[in-house]
Amino acid sequence: MRKGAGKMEPINIRIPKVKIQKIDEIAARNGITRSEVIRHALTIYFQLLENLGGFIDLRTLKISPNEISTSKYGDLVIMKLKNGQAFVLANTSSGGIGPKKEDVVKLDGILLGRLMARTVLIKVLSSGAQPMVLVVNLSVEFFPTGSQIFQGIREEAYKIKALEILEGHTEENIKTNQTGIGITALGTCMEKELKIGKSLKNDLIVALGEPKVGYEVLKASARSIVMVEDVQKLSKMGVVHEIIPVGHAGIKGSLEMMQSISGYRYKIEPEMDVDIEKSAGPSTVVLATVEEENMEMLKKAVKKHVQVIGRIL
Repeated sequence: MRKGAGKMEPINIRIPKVKIQKIDEIAARNGITRSEVIRHALTIYFQLLENLGGFIDLRTLKISPNEISTSKYGDLVIMKLKNGQAFVLANTSSGGIGPKKEDVVKLDGILLGRLMARTVLIKVLSSGAQPMVLVVNLSVEFFPTGSQIFQGIREEAYKIKALEILEGHTEENIKTNQTGIGITALGTCMEKELKIGKSLKNDLIVALGEPKVGYEVLKASARSIVMVEDVQKLSKMGVVHEIIPVGHAGIKGSLEMMQSISGYRYKIEPEMDVDIEKSAGPSTVVLATVEEENMEMLKKAVKKHVQVIGRIL
C-alpha cells in the first residue's frame, strides 16, 4: 500500500468472466494479486478523469488527431495535448544478451531486466516526465527466463516508486535458444514541466557519472554511474534546466544531438578527465545544464562523479 493511501476496505464488484481471465493473466505474468491489478487500473483511470476534467465513458472516448501534437527529441516521442498535459514514450531493445545457451554475452535474467528497465526509465525521467507504464516483449518463455527478467524490471522500477503498470508478453509457442527483449516506457507530466530545450545561455554542461559499457557496468561502483533514483531527483530540481542521457554515441554524440535538435551552440572544456567519445552503455552518464551559481546544489543533491564538460554559448 502506498504511503498516505489510507486504510483499505473491501468492496464487492461484478466483472465479466472474460475480464477476470485478463486480470488473472496480468497478475500471474507480473507476480502480483488480482487486487493489485485492479488498483493499478483504477489509478490510471482516476488520473485520466482528472486530466480530462470530468466523468467520461471510456467506451466512447475519442481524442482526435488535431488535439495532439507529436514530435521527436532524439529517440523520445513527445505527445502534447491541448489541456497542457504531455506524454513521453521511450524504448530500447536487446538481443543475444542473457542467460540462454546461445547468448553471446552471458548475463543473469534479473540483471538484464534491471539494465533494460533503467535505460528507458532514465530516458523518460530525463525529459521531466514521471514513468507510469512499462510494456515488455520477450522472445523467451515465461518460466524460468522471462519471470527472472520481469523480476529485475520490477526491482528497478520500484526504486522510483512512480510506476503504475507493468505489462508484457513472452514466447510460449517456440523454444528459443537466445534472449531477445524490447521494452517501452510511457511517462506523463504537464508540458511546462518538460526539461527539453530549456537550457539558457551561459549554462554549464555537467556530466554526472562515468562512461561505462559492457562488463564495466557490472563492476562499476555506485558513485561512478548514475542510477534511476538520481535522475528522478534531478528531474524535480528547478535549477536543472535540461537532462540528456548518454548512450552508445558517448558524451560528444549527445552534445551534437543537443545542437542539431535545439540549436544550441556550446564550448567544450579544453581539459577533462573523461573520454567524451566513449559509449556510456545503458545511460551510465547523464548531462545536465545548470547555472554556475547552482553547481554546489547539484553536487549535494546527486553524489556522483561530476565533470564540467562545457558551456552553452
